[in-house]
Amino acid sequence: MTYNHLDTAKRPKSSFSLPVAVAKCGVRSILRPFLKKPDACFVAVLLIEDADAVTYYEHAARELLATASPYDEHGYDMFAVTSVTDNDDFASDRNACSKIRSARRAVVFVVTLDGLSSDLALAADYVAKVPRATAVHYMAAASEIGLSGMTTETAAFLTQHCFDDVKMAFRPQRPLLSAVRRLRRQAQLERQPEPVAEATATLRLEDMHGYGQAKDWGLRLAEDIRAWKAREIGWEDVDRGALVYGPPGCGKTSFAKALAASCDVELVLASAARWQAKGHLGDLLKAMRAAFDEARKKSPAILFLDEFDSFGDRDALSDNGNQDYHRQVINGLLECLDPSEGREGIVVVGATNNPSIIDRALLRPGRLETLIEIPLPDVAARVSILRHHLRDHAFGGDLARFVSATRGWSGADIEKLARDARRLSRRRKVALSEDLLLEVMPKRYVLSESELRHTAIHEAGHAIVAVVLACDVLKHVHIDRDAALGVGAQSVGMTVFEPEVGRVKTVSYYDDRIAMLLGGIAAETVVYGCHADGAGGAPSSDLVLASDIATKLERHFGFGEVLSVELGKGDRPLEYLRDRDPELRSLVDARLRTQFDRAVALLSERRQELDHLTEALVEKGHVIGDEVRALLGVKSRNTESASVRT
Repeated sequence: MTYNHLDTAKRPKSSFSLPVAVAKCGVRSILRPFLKKPDACFVAVLLIEDADAVTYYEHAARELLATASPYDEHGYDMFAVTSVTDNDDFASDRNACSKIRSARRAVVFVVTLDGLSSDLALAADYVAKVPRATAVHYMAAASEIGLSGMTTETAAFLTQHCFDDVKMAFRPQRPLLSAVRRLRRQAQLERQPEPVAEATATLRLEDMHGYGQAKDWGLRLAEDIRAWKAREIGWEDVDRGALVYGPPGCGKTSFAKALAASCDVELVLASAARWQAKGHLGDLLKAMRAAFDEARKKSPAILFLDEFDSFGDRDALSDNGNQDYHRQVINGLLECLDPSEGREGIVVVGATNNPSIIDRALLRPGRLETLIEIPLPDVAARVSILRHHLRDHAFGGDLARFVSATRGWSGADIEKLARDARRLSRRRKVALSEDLLLEVMPKRYVLSESELRHTAIHEAGHAIVAVVLACDVLKHVHIDRDAALGVGAQSVGMTVFEPEVGRVKTVSYYDDRIAMLLGGIAAETVVYGCHADGAGGAPSSDLVLASDIATKLERHFGFGEVLSVELGKGDRPLEYLRDRDPELRSLVDARLRTQFDRAVALLSERRQELDHLTEALVEKGHVIGDEVRALLGVKSRNTESASVRT
């Protein structure tokens, strides 16, 4: 179970960099009419040409839109800043729409207007192109941040360099002329031709790490397809498809490419966004059928449908003005997945971050019939992924510091790290080392003693309540001693459970689970007399999860005052139910308060054990479930083989 305990407002602020100040000039010139009116509500879609500069423009926009309070009187965000950097794959469009939905003032940066989603197009009040950084911008930016010595000639020279290089050259306390000399020297080095690297061979599933059940399923599919090609089995014995899911960057697209290589078949790439870019509904359906026809011509083939959740769920769209449109799209996809003539030789693989919002009919047997999670890579997988991407730069050692600093990283994060490290190695003309890797990683913030102890108390509360109430089986408790700077809210502690085999889930089970979720803030209350804000504010936070369980008890499972069932609508159906039903909100809050008081009483009785576990976490950072059970005098219980983080 992952919780967010680190208050980003308390972290030391990084120095205001020159490229952010330059980006601020460009954004300000575009948003000036809105900035003059602090009460104006708007959504601006701003085009920038350099995708690598998105982060700087996002920082600049946040500086310009920042207000004394992040929320208005109704609890809505005063502003939101986000970006969509890959329209073709629809990778971040849904996330961008979610962020701006409840914000009074919003800025969305894009690197192309081609294929801009209909949702963003509808939301936008203003679409404009941010001007390229000019010498005038650099002069104004230098003045704004107090950087002396900037001349027109130097400013013009800086416009020839990317923001990343400018940021690295202009370090704190480094004179301007020294930074410029470094950039000139680097420009001379980069003019020298580098040897052309040989094309990277297509990676196969057999060579990949960290894919767990997805890899096992893919290798079985490869065996079945080979048997089908040899006429040893019929197509009815081959899986029709699968839906792979996991967090962004976990390697879903890479999995599809490696799967096709291992199966020795063609790969056809498609997505709802690509089909939508062809035009209106009729054009989209034609593009959809064309993709399946292409896969049929290349048979045997794997048809990979990225961002599969963008098709949605017909039941969840009943309150949507585009209900009929989405229904026809899903019906068209169902016809393609399960045509009357069959689809021999075509395996369809979908990919999503969130399988819960996909129409159930799409996942029936014969369609995308297998649901497979691709988890974030574990320790061994992270090291293997790094060594793969370092290529001929690989070096020895156990990479212990790399492992510690990359917990929770995706394969995409590690690939970028390897790319940045190779670049730095080339520029400095030095061998790649673990020190070089750590240098290009995000800077780390070391938790203070009080923050570390607060986190340990919170996680110890979860663990003790769970073990005493016997809700699921504790696997381990973990806290981190540091966190990355500049990456927003993040987890610095987790309590991991496994489900118990054969458990019948009655109302007492769910009440115990709510008590466990509230055990963190209960422990803080026992020790400090109050709790911090780490238990709320995010979809995966303790209070949100507990509220959802309490809502299900009242409206889904018949454990409340009524037996009738309401399922809700939209991406957050349980939140939808609470929003429209004040009585339900009161019932949910009453249940939460009852279980919170119960957790407080339980931990007060076991204050000595709470203190012992807290000290162990502060000292070691990691305590396994058996140690906690021994501390509390509780026997071990049977669990399923797969670990589940809740």
